[in-house]
Order: sequence, then C-alpha cells, then structure tokens
Amino acid sequence: MFKKQIELSLDLAQKCVKCALCKSVCPTYPYIEEEGGFARGRLALAEMLLNGEISETKEAYKHLDQCAMCRRCEWICPNGVEYKEIIVSVRDKQDKSFIKEAGLKALDVLQSGAGRKAVKFLGKAMDKLPFKEIKVPFPTGAVKFMPKPDVKAFSLRGKTFQAEKEKGKLLFFTGCMIDAFYSKTGESVIKLMNKAGWTVVVPEDIKCCGAPHYYSGNTEAFEKLRDHNLKEMQKYEFDAIVVACPTCGGALQEDYGLDKKVYDFSELIFETPLSFKGKGETTTFHVPCHSYSAMKVSEKVFYGVIQRVEGDKLVKGEKDKSCCGFAGLFSITNPELSKNIQKEKIEDIKKTNAQIVLTSCPGCVLNLKDGVKTYKTNQEVMHLADYLAERLQL
Repeated sequence: MFKKQIELSLDLAQKCVKCALCKSVCPTYPYIEEEGGFARGRLALAEMLLNGEISETKEAYKHLDQCAMCRRCEWICPNGVEYKEIIVSVRDKQDKSFIKEAGLKALDVLQSGAGRKAVKFLGKAMDKLPFKEIKVPFPTGAVKFMPKPDVKAFSLRGKTFQAEKEKGKLLFFTGCMIDAFYSKTGESVIKLMNKAGWTVVVPEDIKCCGAPHYYSGNTEAFEKLRDHNLKEMQKYEFDAIVVACPTCGGALQEDYGLDKKVYDFSELIFETPLSFKGKGETTTFHVPCHSYSAMKVSEKVFYGVIQRVEGDKLVKGEKDKSCCGFAGLFSITNPELSKNIQKEKIEDIKKTNAQIVLTSCPGCVLNLKDGVKTYKTNQEVMHLADYLAERLQL
C-alpha cells in the first residue's frame, strides 16, 4: 500500500512545471528565502526522497517540517499539483519527532473518556479566574496565550437540537477546539442553523477528525480516527454535515469518502435570508487558509454574510487571505516562523482600525487572540458564528 502511495505521489509531483507561482503566496518563504522555503523546492526535495536519490537525514526533512500545510500553493497552482498528498507521503516515511507525537497524543487523550472528564473538571475549577487566556510556555520555546478549558466542555455531545420549521437534518462535527475550549461557538452554530430551519444532531462519541495526524504523516493514526468517526456517524440520520472548523471540514470532505455534503456553517447562512442587526461597530475578517484551500469555500460567502449585518461597517484587510501562523502543531514546532507570520497578519489587521476581528476557524481565533494580546492592538477577536448569533434578528 505504501509503495502504491509513493508511486501516486511521484506522479503528482511530476505535474509541477516549476513556475514558482507558489512562492508568491507561501507564508514561510519571506523568512527562509531559499529554494527549500516554498512549495516548488519542497516538492523537488520530496521527489528526491521518494526516489531514494538523497538520504533520509534530519537536514533533508528540515524544510518539509517548516511547511505550515496551509495549502495556499495548491490554491494558486495553475497545474493542480496535489501538494498535500505528496508531503504526507514523505512525512509518513519520516521518523516521528517526540514533540509532534506528544502533540498528537494529547489530542487523542483529550477525546478519551478520561480526557473529557479532566477538561470538564479543569473548566469548572478555572471558571472564576479573572482572565480568559493563560500564557503557556512550550518545550520548543514557543509561548502562547491559550484558552482556558471551557466550563461547558463537551456539553453538546449526544444531543439533538430541533428546528421549529425543519427543512432538513444536519450532523454537526464540532471538532476538538470547540468541544474543549469554545463551547459557546458550538451553541452559536446550532442557534444559527436552527433559525435557518435545520435540526442539528451532535454525535455522542466523535473523536478528533485526524487532520493533524494526517498532515503530520501519521496516516495509521488518521485511519483509526477516521474509521471510528465514520462508525459513530452511521448511528445517526442526517442530510448533510456542518462544521465551524475548516480543517475538520477539509478532512471530512477530502479524506473520509463520505456520500454526504460537508458545509461550512456560513455557506448555509449565505443561502438563507437570515437578518442581523449590528451595534455600530467596525469589523474585519481573516479568511482561514483551509476554508478556501481545503474546503474550497469562496471568501464571497463570508463577506456576503458579514455585509448583511445592518449598522456595522466591514473593512477588508490588504492581506485578509494570508496565513495567521497557527497551523496547529506548526506554531509549536516552528515558533519563530510562526511568530513572524503572525506578526505580519496582526500588522495588517491593525491597519484596518477594526474593533472586532472575525474569522471562521477556532484555531485562527486562538492564534489571533494570542496576537492581539501580544502586540496590544486592543481589538476583540470573535468566531464568525458567535458574532452572527449575537446579532441575529429573531
């Protein structure tokens, strides 16, 4: 099977015509500035590793490890090179780093029975603390403001939320971040979907979607998570799947072999005549990389929905589609690169003078909150679902 995967990846790599258009959108290239610092060079390196033309050393894998897997290179590629599949094939061969494996294991523990109980306990224990984020140092040198565990962690699991006038049923794949840290965002998605006429079902025992494992090259762990989730999802009747995390959505859409449509929640709002009343505030929107590179959702959907909020003003950033620097484990394993990318994003956001920074990815919410705190821009960061739910005209 792995040999077939290598052969497939080699075929995909050979589609690259070396035009270097990917250089213009790669978030890491400005800080590395060498051939191995963007997709074209990484593809060439991957091809040589797969062919056995160079030896598998730490130095050989260094540039591949510095990739954020934002997949902006795929988005702009004129030849349809499937960069993700090629890099995953090479990372699958690589000796797994302790830090990456520890991070992936933490996601597995988080979604275990004991992990869920621990998160709930910590959420209740820390609820009265006078701050929402905690400054956490990591062994790699990364330091981030991390959200406290949510007092309502996993509270949506195993429930059905009935629409008053049902036009269909959605399975809500909540994702790890919403489950453990941003329960309010999950509630907001359900509120919006119910108002739009969708009954929402939240499965009892969904685990991590497996995207972090797959992107890291741990395909075996991904397959176990995928198989578990598919088995759990089969217990429920639903017409389509809704997500509020584009990384989860991309994994479900591309790698699960589902026969059901996967929607970003904003797509379903865009299709309905819901109305919203603002508070006279100025907003800007950060477009998450995986929303357009993995899920293929147009930014016109997000901007179309935001512009429906009567009374609020939307200011588009010059670099609204640039990476925020999070990319999951990337921000921990490549702290300097991540910080440089984050700083560029925060500088662009600051220029908008927006009071509220919106995005549709909980990982981006985390990293943008860390950024505005670090650089003291005094801007509020919100998931788009929370912003819309608070302004929904009932």
